Order: sequence, then structure tokens, then C-alpha cells
Amino acid sequence: MHSIRTSKFARLAFTIVPLGLMLTACAPKAQQTATSTTPGAPAASTEPITIGYSDWPGWTCWDIADQQGFFKKHNVNVKLVWFPNYTDSLNALAAEKVDANCQTWSDTMGPLAQGQALKAVLINDNSAGNDAVVAKAGITSIKDLKGKKVATELGTVEQFLLDQALAANGMTEKDIQYVNIKVQDCPAAMLSGKIDACAVWEPNKSQLLKSFPGSTVIFDSKQLSGLIPDLLVFQSKVVSARPADIQNIVDAWYDALDWWRAHPVDAVKIMAKRTDSPVDFYTGFIQGTRIFSAPEAQAAFTKSDKATSLYKSAPVIGDFLVGQKQIPKTPDFAAAIDDTFVKAAVAKGEGKLPPYDYALKVD
Repeated sequence: MHSIRTSKFARLAFTIVPLGLMLTACAPKAQQTATSTTPGAPAASTEPITIGYSDWPGWTCWDIADQQGFFKKHNVNVKLVWFPNYTDSLNALAAEKVDANCQTWSDTMGPLAQGQALKAVLINDNSAGNDAVVAKAGITSIKDLKGKKVATELGTVEQFLLDQALAANGMTEKDIQYVNIKVQDCPAAMLSGKIDACAVWEPNKSQLLKSFPGSTVIFDSKQLSGLIPDLLVFQSKVVSARPADIQNIVDAWYDALDWWRAHPVDAVKIMAKRTDSPVDFYTGFIQGTRIFSAPEAQAAFTKSDKATSLYKSAPVIGDFLVGQKQIPKTPDFAAAIDDTFVKAAVAKGEGKLPPYDYALKVD
């Protein structure tokens, strides 16, 4: 069910597709699965706002907003567009097939560098363990990787994770035998003995730990606070034309988080059903994701030296992408950071707490 991330978990967070290719590669609307809000009172505009989303706990929560009627409550017409393949959602936003998309901060850098006008209006979460370096038995630390064969996919967030892990231990990729393998193929490479460790995301992390006795996580995204944020990113022209609707969407999001906190079991079931996942698996997946309260999101939108600030993480991400020759230079990311709507939500007292207990157990 979850063996191929490109069909369920294709979160290629640093793979930047040239814009021209994006425009031609975007899947036709007929191939996209849409989930519409329940008809209710007319929104500020009768045209629906389309939001692309894919499999990540900070994004499948939109199904809660939809199914519990929070878009209707806030008088906004929203059509959620589901993408089994995350990369297709990036293409759709680039081709203006959707008004907004759920995507990483890193995946927003490429389009910004190419001149696309985008606004990040909501910070959903940070990865907090779902991205990890997994090593075979006998390797218990990053320093133990010296001279070993270590794999991940070139240019992805996992290579970024690996590079950060090495740097934290006074090492670089020159200290290991780097092997470029697609993330979803890493478990098979471990099984065949071709590699000693790899940097992967869920569900590959769980698959490796289950399949290889003695294997262990020696570094994960909990140790990269703020560097893997997930966002709601709009076309700038939509934000300019429909600010009231954008505010209503953000308000609906925080209602969904409150509902999630009050109904943790049912919330997990909604998200797991969206992705055809077992509830127990999705419960663990959620626990590796730090969903932000509204005050936490506002802080992340604020220029500061805090690790979770988008202003702090952007230059680090930009340097990585430039080093990988995926973008020519770090773009003017500050122009894409719009805290207007989260700030207004905080002023209204919305989303004061994270949505769930991180020790949640679902029967």
C-alpha cells in the first residue's frame, strides 16, 4: 500500500522542475480528484478557490475542514484537489491549474527563483521525525558512517537532511561513499547489501526499521528544527483579488485543528481514509509531524533568529539549492512571506493550541 512514495508520499522537497516543463507536465483537470465543500451560503465570490494537496498530516487535515463544514461556516467556496503524486501538485500551481497548493518551503524557492509570484499565507507544520537517516545493525551514529556507503536521492530534502547531519558531526559527503538512489528504492538497496545506510522519508523509514533487525534511526528531522516547514502557498494575484476569502480559509483551518484536538481518534480516521492508510500507521505518521498552533505559525512568519522562522530557514535552504545547481541564486523569499492572515487569526484567539496529544494512541 505504501511502497512507492511517488504514489502516496511523493514529497520531493528539493527537486525543482524547470518552469517550462512544469507548464507542460501538469496533469489535466480531468485526471485530478476534487473534493468540494458542501453547498451553503454564497462566499464572497461564487467562484471556488482551488487548493491542491497531497499526503502529509499537515495537509490531509484539510479534509477535516471540508467534512466538518468549516469552509461553509466561514462562507468561503473551496474545492480541494487531491494529488496522489505530490510533484503533480507543484506542476499544477506553476501552470495555474490551482489557486493554491500545499507544499514545502524548499519547493517554493525554485518557482520564486524563476520569477513566479507566490505568497505563503499559512504554516501548517514542521517535519519532526518523518525524515530520517536509517542505518543497518552495528552503525549507531553519524560518525560511524565514515567510509560507508550511504544513499539518498540527489537534490531532495533527504540529501539536505544527510548533509546537515554530517555537518553537525564535523563531516561532509567526502567522508562517506555517497550513492544516488531514489528514496523509494533505498529499502531494496539495503536488503541487497548495496548500502549501509540511507536518508528516507515515511513510509520508507518504518519499512526499513521493520524489515532489518537491528537497524536504527541515527538522525532525523527532529534535530533540524525549522528547516523542513510545510506551507499553504497561493498565487499572489489570488491573494490580492480575494483577501477576505483567504482569511476565511485560514480561519477554517484553525477550526479544523480545534476539532482535531477534541476528536483525535475520528480525526486520524479521516486523514487515514483520504490516503488509504491503516489508522495505526497514520497515527505514527502524525507523531512525526509538528503541527503549528496559530501563535507558533505567527512566530514562524516573523523575522528572527529562531530556527522555525521562515526568514532563518530560507537562506540555509537557498544555499543548498544553489550548491546543487537547482537555482542560480537564493530568491527574494521575503516578498513571498505574508503573515496577514495568521496574524488576524491570532488576534481573534483562534488556534491557540496544537491539535492533538503527541502521545495519542488509537485503538
